[in-house]
Amino acid sequence: MTSPIPTWWVIYREPNPAAMEVVAVEPAPVEADAQDERCAEFVAAGQHAYVITAPDTDAASDIALRVWAKELVANPGSLTAADAYLSANTPAT
Repeated sequence: MTSPIPTWWVIYREPNPAAMEVVAVEPAPVEADAQDERCAEFVAAGQHAYVITAPDTDAASDIALRVWAKELVANPGSLTAADAYLSANTPAT
């Protein structure tokens, strides 16, 4: 049984340790070969993707941003890298 709520791939890149940019939100491929091919394209482009079930692309993008932020905070190495990046690149006030 499939869900009535669509599944999206939220494709993103991380331009620096403290940022995530959503590149695209697209319907998730159904066939395994299509999924594998698309994943290879992400890797080649230096991108990542979250698979999100949401009613529309905006909701999927918002959920992915929240998941990314929670993962950043939960990973001490990533959080340290983000803090260091921000410290080095934020002007003093």
